[in-house]
Amino acid sequence: MEREEARKLRIVLSTWGSTGDIQPFIALSERLVKAGHDVRVCTSEIYRESFTKRGVDFCTVGVPFEHRRLDRAMDAIIQIKNPLKSAILIAKEGILYEAEKWYKDCLQGMKGYDLAICHSADVPGQEAAIRHKLPWVTVSYCPGFIKTSYDAPAPAPNLGAPFNVLLWKLVEWQMRKQVDALFNRFIAAIGGAERELIGLDGMYSPELNLIAASPNISNPPPDLPAKHKFTGPWFLDEPDYEISPDLQAFLTQGSPPIIVSFGSMGGSKNVETTRILVDAVQRAGQRAIIQAGWGNLRLEEPPAGTFFVGYVPHNFLFRQGACVIHHGGAGTTAAACRAGVPSIIIPHLADQSYWGHTLRKLGVAPKPLYRRDMTPKRLAKRIHAVISSKSMAERAPTLGQKINAEDGLTAAVELIEAFAEDKGILAR
Repeated sequence: MEREEARKLRIVLSTWGSTGDIQPFIALSERLVKAGHDVRVCTSEIYRESFTKRGVDFCTVGVPFEHRRLDRAMDAIIQIKNPLKSAILIAKEGILYEAEKWYKDCLQGMKGYDLAICHSADVPGQEAAIRHKLPWVTVSYCPGFIKTSYDAPAPAPNLGAPFNVLLWKLVEWQMRKQVDALFNRFIAAIGGAERELIGLDGMYSPELNLIAASPNISNPPPDLPAKHKFTGPWFLDEPDYEISPDLQAFLTQGSPPIIVSFGSMGGSKNVETTRILVDAVQRAGQRAIIQAGWGNLRLEEPPAGTFFVGYVPHNFLFRQGACVIHHGGAGTTAAACRAGVPSIIIPHLADQSYWGHTLRKLGVAPKPLYRRDMTPKRLAKRIHAVISSKSMAERAPTLGQKINAEDGLTAAVELIEAFAEDKGILAR
């Protein structure tokens, strides 16, 4: 009993982003509470209930969430082909939007805690932890942003170590020139110390970064720096979910449908996007379940063979399908692979092209189809390819078995507790 009390920690989590960024933190905070630790999370108010109903103390940070502003930004980001320009716009419209308020709110919310765990993109939250002189750990979802001679920066092809090293140097040069200045203006404004290569190594804790991704999907390279630790994905399972009678009826009326889920990918062209998806599925002669998500994918009069749903846990929904058409977010990708079904990835931004190319290499997805290039004809062609592929039908379940055998949350908690012990942190 005394040993358990001695291990109790006061942990504050700081995270930024959309649902795919937040859900792993919900899962982690719930597991940390079950392990006996005092846990607070600092993030946007819209996520309050998701944390508090799991016994996690909540601190609102930042300005109120604005869907319309997100939609305008998404409309612009989708059309940008250059990954760096896309990342800069995400930084301006997301991470650094009203960043000083986010920082000040985190500074207040982190008082009295022993250890901070921050999203790798949440630079304002990280700076608050630094100001409090808290030991801090970062969480990242995409290994593709970590420099290695064994692979090129996504989405460039891997043409061997010499070429990869050269490409990474080019990316570093661009980051120093365009990204560091952008973030360091904010950091200087709050009195922090300048950082280097923000967006690459500069966004991670110098001591421990937890990679909440599957080593069975992204094979850790031999030159991975020691501070980066793969844990496996952090899934938020919801065993109490009850399927609606209408959805149950649809599932029993025919063959396994195509599942469509674009998660938090919004934008103002929801009707156009929905019509493309429906047309493609019909051309392929398939049924479909389309999840509305933040993009509100929906038609007033659903055609025969198409069923629209709101929130349904991916762990349940994806297992019902023949394949999943999705945006390639880290969490959605892991969930589709865990379900043992092939994917068709429609990248919109950020790390999504990395996951699209990664699943293609694994043989469980065709070539990614970027949202700006998506047409009914092109998407239908990929649906045909996936449905008729015997190799994908065999590889996807095998990959799913491997991921189901992982226990990312247990690995993460053990690494966090070991880190705290190394720092000599005890609850007071």
